[in-house]
Amino acid sequence: MSSIVQIMRTLRSMPPLPDVAERVMAIVRNQDFAMTDLVAVVKTDPALTTRILKLCNSSLFGLAREVSSVAEAVTYIGSRNLVKLVLVTCTGSYFRNLPQNDYADPAQMWQQTLACSTACQALAERTRYAQPSAAFTAGILHNIGRIALLQVLDPEVMAVAARELVDTTAQPLEVEQRLFGLDHAAASGIVADSWNLPIELRRAVRNHHDDAHIASDDPLTALLHTADELVMSLGIGDPQPLRPHTPSPVALQRLALGAEDLEAVGQLVTTELARVGKLLNPEPALSR
Repeated sequence: MSSIVQIMRTLRSMPPLPDVAERVMAIVRNQDFAMTDLVAVVKTDPALTTRILKLCNSSLFGLAREVSSVAEAVTYIGSRNLVKLVLVTCTGSYFRNLPQNDYADPAQMWQQTLACSTACQALAERTRYAQPSAAFTAGILHNIGRIALLQVLDPEVMAVAARELVDTTAQPLEVEQRLFGLDHAAASGIVADSWNLPIELRRAVRNHHDDAHIASDDPLTALLHTADELVMSLGIGDPQPLRPHTPSPVALQRLALGAEDLEAVGQLVTTELARVGKLLNPEPALSR
């Protein structure tokens, strides 16, 4: 069995986000950011530039002529999709070469990550949260601790955890704490701290399963919790088919969201996943 010392060492040594992702996140934290600044950063990454141009010139957009610059491509893709593309491309590589296991299948976890980030941003826009781009980022990063755990946990222990979650309605964090020594949310918080992410992102990925923090942290924590539960209620990346997934009343009250909001965002996630999957094309991100 992996020791807690080994686990902590792995969490704290997770390779940081690429520089381009950190710079993009810093730019979009300012709602009045200049598109020229965003384009200038993206152009520093040749692989990302190539992918954007390939996307823009694909049949998805059906343009009459070929686009040859990032600045021009952004006029067709849009700033919102550009930010998504940067974050998806830069984080998709973390899912590559993860061991196949019953506890957290990498492909399903990737789909759940995309769905959660989409839901988190949509909920943020419905609540007029100040930074929808930060909400998307929180959704993209909330599984980062689980990714690190998969690299170090004993396969037999993961198999035991998978069986317990599938066969019972036990709280997943309690199962993880008992079997692993810490849960995936705490693991994500440790990675976020080591990357020195903005404090609201650190709180959200660490605390989005904790009612007390959902009520007192930045609204981003409540948003991420609600998005995560909503996505799993749709059967996307749900390791516990017997456990009902319902956002905490504390989170819903905090965000002033009702059943109609959840239904609308749920429908959006379901219909958008196919479009987002094509637009962002996660497979190249997994092999980047």
